Amino acid sequence: MPSTAHQTLLLWAVRKMAGDGFAIAAYDGKSHQGGTWNGLGAPPTLAGVRPDAWGYDAVRVALAEAKTASDIDTAHTRVQLRAFVRLRAREGGATCRLYLAIPRSAARALDRVLAELGLVGSADIVRLHIPDILLEEAA
Repeated sequence: MPSTAHQTLLLWAVRKMAGDGFAIAAYDGKSHQGGTWNGLGAPPTLAGVRPDAWGYDAVRVALAEAKTASDIDTAHTRVQLRAFVRLRAREGGATCRLYLAIPRSAARALDRVLAELGLVGSADIVRLHIPDILLEEAA
């Protein structure tokens, strides 16, 4: 069961996705203030891993991942990131956009993981650094 902090991070990622024009199609779990997204089903497994949420616009698919500080520097996260950034649309081959929400205090850990994977500066990764105080209040 995802923690309240995880679900709060997910909510931030999905709000940004929706604000960027993506229609949210699946949302894993429930978030305080998740509204209608709480009623959506879980995302499908893609390339052997499952994102926390996904959405689409007229051209691209977007995925959302929420990572608490202890969840960033793990083998599972590395597998997910590698898989998600390689996904392409069947028609047209557009790359997938990945929204990645983390606690602000964990930014260096994410920098390290992205550097190891050769993903630093990827235009397809949208990083959201959420202030830790907002996550503490969610717990």
